[in-house]
Amino acid sequence: MINREKLGLFEYWILERESVRHKKDMGQPKPWSHDPIFQRYHFCNVRREDDRGTKERRAVVRKFELMMDELPRAYVASNLFNYAPSLEIFLDSWINRNDTWIDTLKQIRVRGGKVFHVAYVVSTNGESMDKIDYVARLLAQVDGHKVPDTNCRFAFEHLRGIRGLGSFLTGQVIADLKNDRFLAEAPDWHTFSVMGPGSKKGLDLIFGPGTTERTYDERLFELKENLAPSLKDTMHAQDLQNCLCEFSKYHRYINDEDGRRRYYS
Repeated sequence: MINREKLGLFEYWILERESVRHKKDMGQPKPWSHDPIFQRYHFCNVRREDDRGTKERRAVVRKFELMMDELPRAYVASNLFNYAPSLEIFLDSWINRNDTWIDTLKQIRVRGGKVFHVAYVVSTNGESMDKIDYVARLLAQVDGHKVPDTNCRFAFEHLRGIRGLGSFLTGQVIADLKNDRFLAEAPDWHTFSVMGPGSKKGLDLIFGPGTTERTYDERLFELKENLAPSLKDTMHAQDLQNCLCEFSKYHRYINDEDGRRRYYS
């Protein structure tokens, strides 16, 4: 059963985060919100496509004018690095059919430069090896796969079968492929999403404990059906998944609970 108080708080988070984005984009002076939590902490946008990092990485991929069948590997790399400058170094090396990007990124790291964004952690899955070498091996595996472009779920299951590509990261790759030609016409464009740890927490807050991979789709559908019409009609499943993750952070902050905190700067 839906907790109406939590649902109202979830809707408030969506509306307030969108309001912050609009005020910022229009160049209004801070504060963009009277809510002290929004003033102090960083939250992703309601829609992933509005996030600065997504825009920067998308611009890098489009700059190289890749063929359709090259997009899956490009967006796997995009999400592994989650950092536009590293992605550009990789793609420039890749289209020239060499692996100079590996040494280039290692040199940047030695000099104290940034290679990976810390928004979410990409691990080596317990293997004792250099993270850049691990990414190189993973991208080589992706390069040997023909990813289906007819359906988001098929593409997800195909990529998810590659050892080292977790469910959450693969879901982010599909989000990119949906918005750059590859899966633009997929019949499940609006309904596809994948549960992540944050969206599980968000659904558990609204419905109570019990969100699993088996109950996720049912709960997400029920959540959308109970949203205010202005939100229900404008949000697809991956937007909702994204918002649930950010909402779980907001709920943790207002209750001063333990956990990682990302401050706004």
